[in-house]
Amino acid sequence: MICPECHTDNIEGVDRCANCGQDLYSMGKGVTGKATRGPEFISERLSEIPAQSPVRVATGDPVALAVRLMQNSDTDCVLVMDGSHLAGIITPWDILHKVAGPNEDLNAVTCRQVMTADPVFLRDDDDIAVAINKMSIGGFRHIPLLQGGTPTAVVSIRDVFRHISPHLG
Repeated sequence: MICPECHTDNIEGVDRCANCGQDLYSMGKGVTGKATRGPEFISERLSEIPAQSPVRVATGDPVALAVRLMQNSDTDCVLVMDGSHLAGIITPWDILHKVAGPNEDLNAVTCRQVMTADPVFLRDDDDIAVAINKMSIGGFRHIPLLQGGTPTAVVSIRDVFRHISPHLG
């Protein structure tokens, strides 16, 4: 469904535009007044999905620490914090494409140099449909969940699919 306000292509069934928050629910109503919506599970809140606690590093920490934390925590990303502010995210893609190589010293490169700055984030009361839409449009696999500006969890596309797969035919 195309948002009339910002022209963002949203997935069918979302109540609000993923980009600008415009009300899309009333647009989906037909002559009968009944909204055309997808399956109910797509409207569940992200808080329904078991998600990982965020693993954090500071902007000045070496990338070697981020790698070690990913290995030890069995996670595919770390959040980069500038004090209490979410500054970025580091995934294996960032490491492979920005610093990995036989001559690179991962202790000499900071997380700020490698991170994807200002990552897209959601709140735990956002819909699963919004998360799928953001991940699809943005081409990424992890979304930090924030409450009051503080990361509380990280939802991966794997977490989303594990949650919705029992509902799929």
